[in-house]
Amino acid sequence: MIRYKVKARLARNLGTDDFSLEEFEKEFVNEKEPIKARKEAFSYYMSIVDVINKNERDEKDESSIISGHIIGATMNFFNKDGKLSINIKKGVPSNLGLGIYFSSDNEDLLSASEDYFIIGHNDDVRSLDMARYLVLEKKVYDYNNWATSNWATDIKYWDYEKATSLSMDDVDGVITANVLWTNANFWEDHNPSMEWEGEEEPEEKQKEEDSLITKIIKQGENRNFEFKSTLRYCLLQNNPQEYIEHSITKTITAFANTEGGVLLIGVDDDGNVLGLDKDINSFTSKSKDSFLKHFDNLIKTHFSEPIDAILKFGFEEVQSKTIFMVNVEKSNKPRFLITKPKGKEFYIRRSASSHSLDIEEATQYIIDKWYA
Repeated sequence: MIRYKVKARLARNLGTDDFSLEEFEKEFVNEKEPIKARKEAFSYYMSIVDVINKNERDEKDESSIISGHIIGATMNFFNKDGKLSINIKKGVPSNLGLGIYFSSDNEDLLSASEDYFIIGHNDDVRSLDMARYLVLEKKVYDYNNWATSNWATDIKYWDYEKATSLSMDDVDGVITANVLWTNANFWEDHNPSMEWEGEEEPEEKQKEEDSLITKIIKQGENRNFEFKSTLRYCLLQNNPQEYIEHSITKTITAFANTEGGVLLIGVDDDGNVLGLDKDINSFTSKSKDSFLKHFDNLIKTHFSEPIDAILKFGFEEVQSKTIFMVNVEKSNKPRFLITKPKGKEFYIRRSASSHSLDIEEATQYIIDKWYA
């Protein structure tokens, strides 16, 4: 037996800083043809997405159902005009999301008491875990010889835990797997953390498309990937600014204190490759060497103890432009960031952004993660 659940935790904007919380779930089961239950769950899921999107666009609607994940922002929420209206720090509930889960009583493959998240948006589930759960779901079908109505398809995703390096030629982390799905467009549009097989490309183009860094950029920012346009140069004020440097160091801290991750400098939030010209030209020598020395200095001066052992970094060429890649390993102890205004700060990673914890929150997090 396999069961599918659509779970939702959504907030409805009441027009001020107030909101109402809506939580619900619906189960779908078909003992003879499980794939039909999956299709029904997916159809129901998409009907909720359509309602959310309609409410966000409908200017006549005085209140909108909102979920940061659905509209593409993790911690920020938008009113019916599409403008930023409320921030989670003002009291918006955490763990908003919408998704499809499955469970099974086949304990040879999984825990019967656990719901596995396979489709949707959830702060607590990494895209890598979603990929693995999709693979697990297919294994349940194969184990029971259930028909899949031609829904089986091959996908490729990047497993950063299995990758031996982050060089352009390394493919150890690229996994091909057989899973169940509906269509490629949905995955690419709503959760682009996997790449579907497509028509063959010319050799030169295909080589770049298959490069590991290009795959990261295609995935977009998430819990393990972050893009920054520059190291220190402010594109709005046209000069170096400390707050830009702070955004770099806090991201590194957050990755170290959570699960590790990859930071790409020279790529904007939308995945456009900008290169490092603005940064490099801001130094007197206008050289990569000055860029590298400045990065080294940031690392030396902004951490309470050396963090070099869990960092790998270097220049890479993408789309004929130079970017800077920083691979941050998961730390085996808490890492604190030193800043002028606050002294020491503690950051963790949530979905696609870095978040500062206060003393009480940081203490509890540290105990739970490293000393429990």
